[in-house]
Amino acid sequence: MKLDNKGMATAELLFVTLIVLVVIGAMLSLVSNEIGNQQIGSLGESRIAGETIAEALNTAYNGGNGYSVTIHLDPDPTFTAVIESTSDTSTLTIFNSGKNVTIPIIPKRFNSSYTLSSGKDYQIINIDGNINIIELVG
Repeated sequence: MKLDNKGMATAELLFVTLIVLVVIGAMLSLVSNEIGNQQIGSLGESRIAGETIAEALNTAYNGGNGYSVTIHLDPDPTFTAVIESTSDTSTLTIFNSGKNVTIPIIPKRFNSSYTLSSGKDYQIINIDGNINIIELVG
């Protein structure tokens, strides 16, 4: 770059700086998108685990009095599942990394609200139409 009286060196420097800023902006966008994709993937895996829990709850309910199902929740991804029941609806909400997914479930009667954690085993029991969940230890 040769300095001259017409300011060509300054124009070239501004142009190069603009190109560098555009490249850095594109790289930051790619990194941000990758982090977002990882979080969405983890939430998707948690959703699959939630569908497994919902299927077990529905199976125990449809099986009738005395029917039980034992499930193992994988430790990865880490999530918490909350089962809540009101008079006419029940939902299973999966929480993972500050995001959540809600899944409707068939059974309406639970003895209480339940919180299930990844990496644990549970037994789901139908007792006269009420769903009970017991954490298995050992």
